[in-house]
Amino acid sequence: MTDVVFIGPSLPTDEVARLLPDAVVLPPVAHGDLLRLDVGPGDRVLVVDGFFLQHPPVRHREILDLLDRGVTVAGAASMGALRAAELWPFGMRGVGEVFQLYRDGVVTGDDEVAVVHGPAEEGHRAMSVPLVNIRIELRRAVAAGVLSDAEAVRLLDIGRDLPFRRRSYRALERSAPPEAAAVLDRFLTWRRRDPGDAKGADARLLLSMAADNAPELRPPHADDQPIDNLHTRFLDSWRSRFAGGSVGGHWVSDREAAAVLMLLHPESPAWHRRGVLAGLAEVDIADPMVEDHAREVARRRGLSAAPPTGWDWLTDSERGLDEHEAVLRVLVRAFGTTPYRSLALWMVAAPLRTPAMLAAARQIAATAASLNETLVPRTTGHRRPGGRLHFRTEVVDTHFARLWGCAVDDLEAAAWDRGFVDLAAFRYAAEPLVAYVKAFGAPRLPAVATRAQEDTLAGSAARIG
Repeated sequence: MTDVVFIGPSLPTDEVARLLPDAVVLPPVAHGDLLRLDVGPGDRVLVVDGFFLQHPPVRHREILDLLDRGVTVAGAASMGALRAAELWPFGMRGVGEVFQLYRDGVVTGDDEVAVVHGPAEEGHRAMSVPLVNIRIELRRAVAAGVLSDAEAVRLLDIGRDLPFRRRSYRALERSAPPEAAAVLDRFLTWRRRDPGDAKGADARLLLSMAADNAPELRPPHADDQPIDNLHTRFLDSWRSRFAGGSVGGHWVSDREAAAVLMLLHPESPAWHRRGVLAGLAEVDIADPMVEDHAREVARRRGLSAAPPTGWDWLTDSERGLDEHEAVLRVLVRAFGTTPYRSLALWMVAAPLRTPAMLAAARQIAATAASLNETLVPRTTGHRRPGGRLHFRTEVVDTHFARLWGCAVDDLEAAAWDRGFVDLAAFRYAAEPLVAYVKAFGAPRLPAVATRAQEDTLAGSAARIG
């Protein structure tokens, strides 16, 4: 069993190591971090802290994806408490007083757990006090008879009016009107004798429960609400962007591996074509009659390559093709192309998604990244999304037209036939690989095994076993 803990200002990492010695300790969680984890049933992901402003926050579907895979996910104290209060019906476990306040609707604002903190090198040291901590301290003061309910509400309102970046007990004292000074002084004098830290206490509780294998920290089960409609294009896109593997110190996402296979594998256009047509005809990609089945689907649905249906997907030189071939090209391009941001690994034809193919693709992407970092200067000017800009457009086009054996004017059609919706999508995917192509030319990617080869390999394995 693996325990992964996302933590920052709520608790020092050395205290995490003391309470849960074998845990993998990571910085506050952000969007995409959960999708990078190699976890499964039996593993636990414990979320304490998370980013709000510096990075996009962790999305609900990322947590639901882990729950759907049988991973125990629990939260406390800060972002963990917030997400657990939102997702506990689906099996995310919540621990502690902060979680209860959110779950019961007493606290609704995200800002109540937000703090300003230092960088990772300084241990994410907190530089402000979260409002939820002030709220719970005021509740303790009421229980101890130090404040009345009305006085506690008044002081909480003063704290709420402060921007979350400025919240602290000293700022509370400076901001209080003169008529509240005596009440505030009474509260702060009491608190100095008996200070509390609700978020820290909740974080310690979660880690202690994990160390004791508390039954409350269990994976989703039949009593939890089913998770429906989880796998959307959004989740597929996030997984392709963030999931992947490290090669030579470079993180290579599934999307980058997919781009390598689509752009650089010599069999990519043929398998992409077969994959799209097989999907439309709802037959196996290896079916020898896949093109006939696809043409029949087009005929039944009244699709043709004639205007206005299909000419946008045909070049001027292709409009003289026979009707059967023209229809197939229109089908592949109309139903099988995507923007780069929507590119997901599942869109690569299955015969190109073998472990050997993916390992080779990741190695090429990592080598290309290393070349870009060490040998290629960045150009100036407007940057495309993601900040990548090493080669001018004409350089990208020229090298890939040469690689694919086509004229530059025919590049868009060649990109369509590899799954890219337009030249912009192709160039965004191709630009990071130009240095590799310039240095090494076409890579040696594994060939797709034929059905006969697969049968031979399977028979050999059976005899060996």
